[in-house]
Amino acid sequence: MRQLLALVALLAPALALEATFKDVDVNGDGTPEKVAVTNLMDLAFDQKGQIVGWYVKTYKGTGIGDYTRAPNLAEGGPVVAPEGFSPEKAEFLVEDGRLLARFHGREGTLTYRIEKGRYTLRVEADFPLTLKLKAQGQPKVLLAGEKEPAPSGEGSLRYLAWQTKPKAGYALVAFAEEPFWGKLVGREGEVRLEGGKPLKLYGGQNELVRFHVEGLLALPGLFSPNIWGQLSLGLLWLMETAFRYTGSWGLAILFLTLVVRLLLWPLMHQQFKSMAEIQRLQPLIQKINEKYKDDPNKRAEATMKLYQEHKVNPAAGCLPLFIQMPILFILWKVIANYEFGQGLLWIPDLALPDPFYVLPALYVATTFLSTWLSAHGNKDLIRQSLFMNLIFIFLVLQFPAGVTLYWVLSNLIGVAQQWLINRSLKPMGA
Repeated sequence: MRQLLALVALLAPALALEATFKDVDVNGDGTPEKVAVTNLMDLAFDQKGQIVGWYVKTYKGTGIGDYTRAPNLAEGGPVVAPEGFSPEKAEFLVEDGRLLARFHGREGTLTYRIEKGRYTLRVEADFPLTLKLKAQGQPKVLLAGEKEPAPSGEGSLRYLAWQTKPKAGYALVAFAEEPFWGKLVGREGEVRLEGGKPLKLYGGQNELVRFHVEGLLALPGLFSPNIWGQLSLGLLWLMETAFRYTGSWGLAILFLTLVVRLLLWPLMHQQFKSMAEIQRLQPLIQKINEKYKDDPNKRAEATMKLYQEHKVNPAAGCLPLFIQMPILFILWKVIANYEFGQGLLWIPDLALPDPFYVLPALYVATTFLSTWLSAHGNKDLIRQSLFMNLIFIFLVLQFPAGVTLYWVLSNLIGVAQQWLINRSLKPMGA
């Protein structure tokens, strides 16, 4: 029964969750907390105005059933704790997809503003207030005027941060448009809110694209892109430039796909041509295998001689694949971690999986069509492709629709390229 429920949860479409609040006892102390639910994260507030749980979604748009097992930025206590503030009343409001957690006390009002599609929330107080901060990860602080962060410090700050890994895992970052007063001692941080000046708190993926989306990438010492990161930023620039001209993220992804496939065209041409030529020789290879089935040395020698006679290099299809795989992986990371905030046709949000499974079905169909064109009637290869697609479909169902859209468009271009190559090859015996 448990396996069946897990399968249903996996197959269930991850629709864009309505931003809302719910009452859940997240820590098992018998007292329910007020939990802000968004596509990317859930935040648990107690009646003191503290954020006692900061849960990052493993899959966008899905709900969290067991908070004790969900990724949590908290480290044995509140992530955010107002100091010297005793709320007398709390309000939890939903306004145009934005969540507001507002706490009123004698001192004034403390407000948390949670935006849809963002890991960053705004903290505002209409009175001077000190916030205690603590999270999982290695802490660092950047003093105003400095270029490199330090493990501790006090004064005018650019940011306070906790990162579980240098370039992976999760991060909590406190920052603002202007320097603010704060300090970091050991693993505990402290910031001071001046009346009317908001503080921003980012709590989510410690990842290049997310930092770019949330405006954190310019902060020194927080994330230093390597050569692959620089390539990712270049692809991001292309996609965002296309969006500025078209106003459609779907068209922007199409433009990005066309540019990438154009750059990879020579490599893909060599790969597809090599695969097609090898498949064209399969009847002759099969005869060699039958003739020398008991002599592997002669079988290998005859096969290599066949390749030489037909000027076919069996390794030629592997090298282009190895070269293009890093680029394709980077593209996947870029699109998967971007926050589009826009849908396309039947898809409500390109950052979430296709709720009607149309794109996953198209992905399987185009992948199978590509295999059928390159297989040249090789039934074993076609069966292997069908089997792999049936396994891979469970992963594709959870892909953001923007990622799946890219793969479908890329496959369609690949199918056209493979068809052109097949037409250019001479039939056996010609």
